[in-house]
Amino acid sequence: MRQLSGFLAGMLLAVSAFAAQDLMVSGAWVRATAPGQDSAAVSMDITSGKDARLVAVSSPVAKAQIHTMKQQNGMMVMREVDSLALPAGHKVMLGAGAHIMLVGLKHPLKPGDSVPLKLTIETGKHRETVEVNAEVRKFAPHDMNDMHDMGGMHDSY
Repeated sequence: MRQLSGFLAGMLLAVSAFAAQDLMVSGAWVRATAPGQDSAAVSMDITSGKDARLVAVSSPVAKAQIHTMKQQNGMMVMREVDSLALPAGHKVMLGAGAHIMLVGLKHPLKPGDSVPLKLTIETGKHRETVEVNAEVRKFAPHDMNDMHDMGGMHDSY
């Protein structure tokens, strides 16, 4: 019985999926940080059954921000945005482009840890909070399409 409950808990953490009223969040993960690194990007997939927007993110481990990346004057620029569109029926993959950025980490993120996140989703005038745990994984070159150090990509505001 103990093995079964451990297996089920591990599967729930690995999948990190949450479904609530036409919303599915899955595959939430963040790369482990190097010594002295104070920020990290979170990846996940969000599918909404209705047109919606991701309007806020919070975490007890750092300030959480919604970011997008785009080419500007021949350079890749990362910028914080107020919200992110979640078109009905489309899987929005947060990762190397749009992502959640954890800024000012309170402690290093180590493989096997879990980062709690609260996503605020808005559909029309209704707001819903979705709790997700992002698995901390060891860096592998194929992660996030071989996303390189994101330092220096922040726009000056």
